[in-house]
Amino acid sequence: MAKNMLKEGKSGASDQLASAVALVTSSYGGKVNVMSAVWALRVSIDPFLMAVFVGHERETYRLIDGSGEFGISFCSEEQSELAHIAGNYSLKDVDKFSLANFHPFKARFIEAPLIGNSVSCFECRVIEKFDVGDHRGFIGEVLNAYYDDTKKPLIYNGGKFFKMGERIRHS
Repeated sequence: MAKNMLKEGKSGASDQLASAVALVTSSYGGKVNVMSAVWALRVSIDPFLMAVFVGHERETYRLIDGSGEFGISFCSEEQSELAHIAGNYSLKDVDKFSLANFHPFKARFIEAPLIGNSVSCFECRVIEKFDVGDHRGFIGEVLNAYYDDTKKPLIYNGGKFFKMGERIRHS
C-alpha cells in the first residue's frame, strides 16, 4: 500500500509550483524600471491578453498604474542573473539597468523597453486593473509580440531558478 506523502502548509504547497520567470518593464514620468515576476501569464488568446500582478509597494506598480502600459519579457535560461538583479533591487535605491546588461530594446507601441535575448516579449496596454490582497492585477491587451524559438524558458520553483527538462512524450 502506497503511503500518502502530502504535507500540510500553504507556504510549502506554494513552493511546489513551477513558473516561467518574466521581466516586467515599465516607464512613466521619466522613470524606467524592470522587475522580475513569476506572476505574469496569458489569460486569453482571443482577444490576446496578458496579466501581471504587482505589489502595491513596488515602484513598478506606480509606473504601470500611471502609464497604463507595460512590457513582459519571459526570461531564457541564460537570464537568471538578470532575473535575480531585477527581483532583489528596488528602483527606489538603484537603476537596475546600470547593474547588468539587460539588452533593452525599443518597443513599437509602448514607452517601456523590452528585454532582448528573451524567449518571448509582449507589449501591453492596460485594459483592466483590480486589487487582489496586497497586489494589483493588470490585464493588458497585447499590442505586439516577439519570440525566439531557439531559447528555452527559465523556470522558478521553491525560491530557485531551473532549466526546463526534457519533453515528456505520450504515444
